[in-house]
Amino acid sequence: MKVRVNILNKGVSIPQEVLDACGGDELVARIFYNRGYKNPETIRQMLNPELYVPTKPDEFPDMPRAVDRILRAADNEEKICVYGDYDVDGVTSTVTLVECLNFFTSKVVYHVPDRFTEGYGMNEEIVRKLAQDGVSLIITCDCGISNVREITLAKELGMDVVLTDHHTVPDELPPADAILNPKLLEEGHRARNISGCGMVYFLCLALLEKKGFPDRAERFLDMLALSLIADVVSLNGENRYLLQKALPALFNTRRIGLRQLLEVAERNGKLENEEDVAFQIAPRINAAGRMDTARLPVELFLCQDLEKARIMAEKIDSLNTERKRVQQSIVDEAVEMVETRKKNKTILVLYKEYWHHGIIGIAAGRICELYRKPAILFSLKEDGITAVGSARSIEEVNIYELIKECSGKLLKFGGHSQAAGLSIRKDDIEEFISQIEMEAENRYFIKDMVNVNADMELGIEDINEELYDRIQSAGPYGEGFEAPCFCIRNVIVLSDRMTEKKHHIMVLEDQKGNRIPAVKWFGEDESFEGRCFDVTCRIGRNNYSKDAGIQLTLEYMVESFGKFKKLFEGEIIDERKTTVENLLRKYPNAQIFYEGLQTACPVENTIDRFSVKNCKELVFLSTPANTEIFKEVIALANPEKVIINFAVLSNYTFKGFVLNLLGLIKHIIKRRDGRAYIDELSLKLCVEENIVKAGLKYLGSSGMLNYTLSDDEQKVYLSEGKGVADRNAFMAKKNLSDALAEKNAYQQFILKMEIDKFREYLK
Repeated sequence: MKVRVNILNKGVSIPQEVLDACGGDELVARIFYNRGYKNPETIRQMLNPELYVPTKPDEFPDMPRAVDRILRAADNEEKICVYGDYDVDGVTSTVTLVECLNFFTSKVVYHVPDRFTEGYGMNEEIVRKLAQDGVSLIITCDCGISNVREITLAKELGMDVVLTDHHTVPDELPPADAILNPKLLEEGHRARNISGCGMVYFLCLALLEKKGFPDRAERFLDMLALSLIADVVSLNGENRYLLQKALPALFNTRRIGLRQLLEVAERNGKLENEEDVAFQIAPRINAAGRMDTARLPVELFLCQDLEKARIMAEKIDSLNTERKRVQQSIVDEAVEMVETRKKNKTILVLYKEYWHHGIIGIAAGRICELYRKPAILFSLKEDGITAVGSARSIEEVNIYELIKECSGKLLKFGGHSQAAGLSIRKDDIEEFISQIEMEAENRYFIKDMVNVNADMELGIEDINEELYDRIQSAGPYGEGFEAPCFCIRNVIVLSDRMTEKKHHIMVLEDQKGNRIPAVKWFGEDESFEGRCFDVTCRIGRNNYSKDAGIQLTLEYMVESFGKFKKLFEGEIIDERKTTVENLLRKYPNAQIFYEGLQTACPVENTIDRFSVKNCKELVFLSTPANTEIFKEVIALANPEKVIINFAVLSNYTFKGFVLNLLGLIKHIIKRRDGRAYIDELSLKLCVEENIVKAGLKYLGSSGMLNYTLSDDEQKVYLSEGKGVADRNAFMAKKNLSDALAEKNAYQQFILKMEIDKFREYLK
């Protein structure tokens, strides 16, 4: 696949009035200008929320009727049901409205649909049950605008309905008592594209204002921020203002359940911005609805008990881990089907009966991304008759129109140009696949070319904390206001450490000798090391370590021609016979590299592979776990002198390693409820992750430990064993012994290596 990089508005001078609106900052001005914002007043409002004139609740048609009916129900102690949805927007809407109504009445219940048995929106059977349970008022959240039959039924059963939704308004409106939907505002209204929770927030604000305590609405800002990020609404107008107002409330939330979920997610690194929330928090909440029930996150966010909240947050985290495993399994099978049978098709339509239909949408998105072709994945429902499908598409193909053209056999379908859902009888799938493949072939020609827009070209020397802060000052970023993308020319990949998941952890160097860490997620099978590229990237932080700095996230890498430079051209000094005390005196300003148990280290303020910074002198107090990490640390430090000391060594004897691992496990069981990450154990023991797993397997087989690996094998759950060995203990011990023997051999190899051989070793 060819990649063409287009620098947006290259050579165009930014108008002075736009520069002035951005405080004279050309980078910020270019970010706005490249996204079509040229009105200085609009830009000033986007950068300074205090200048924005926010929407008032009474601007929404039917707001007075909704408020009057709800407060009348509260005053009369009527039973009210909040009818939500199973995604993040639905969950946060439900939590917000339930909490708000609890200010006025205790007669509030809620219902969140089951994705598999009820599907999206209202359900007639549930409506009948609510009537039987004595509910007299239903308030919908993030659904209802298309539920004409269900709301008609509710009215026939004697219930009133206040409808809140934000989806496209159909030709026929339901007979609700009040309809709150931003799509009923005039075209161009600044609040027309708010999220479902955004609509609920305005209703709650109106209710609270009517009762005389509008400040209480601030309690819901954390939920509002979550919905605006997760529902991928356009971040302009009211949405941008609301997110700027709500984001600090999210990160500083006092909500017990959300605090626990944030703590669970931050085991992977500190959450700092809206992108972190989109990738770490939203998928966990959605996983509950996809794998189990969305009642779980609703209960979590309403929970007032710390211990119960912690247990629920851990369960949600486990469901997300399982979701990732199932997703990867589907993607792997889908890739195999494409490679063997479908690679030349214009559209990739795939079907497996047992695929999890809560996950096929995400998997379809991944297949679409991998092959740059529209993809539809089908799986069979529990009835054994109906297949459900999820479609994702590329910009050039309107998947909704394509499906519509072939909809003769479909039971139901809906969506938009880039994503759609559909259902069909199992017996009709093959005919549908043949029809849509032919229609796509006749309609579209997908070029083997990707056009990538970048905001501007940068050099590595331009990238620092100040630049990062300037980029962040123009945010928040999201749909309709994407985070800036930059192009860097002729960079060399000095080192490339590839993980089990094919993530590439790299160090890049430009032609001037400047270096920077970078990561490419889900890259190729082969190493990029030693090759030269033009890259497009986003600038962020490596939040794995608390003090880690700027890191590039690479999107596209286009091979180019540049002069390759050596990883290290400085001085290598042998200090292997020097005591630690003398070493510190001799090199008082050096960075000290150490990976291993902190209790064994006589030096404070050491660095590891995640916290290494540029320096003149780099001391290796311990031996790195392997050659790739050795090279990576030197590449990041880019020192003038590398000092080899190796005074503090990890214990790779069988007995020593097992005792150290048991010590860590005892601490984790006592202090952290037995929960740990494999990579943190790897760092503390200075071994590869596979050796940590081999150690756990031996201890488990020997009866000293009970443990469970997460499905992606990145987390482990530890508890004390019952002392009974199983038949696999002998082989587990042999495998661990063999692995440690190799580690010991590696350690002895570099301990004895002549100093002039290190340069050759590091090539």
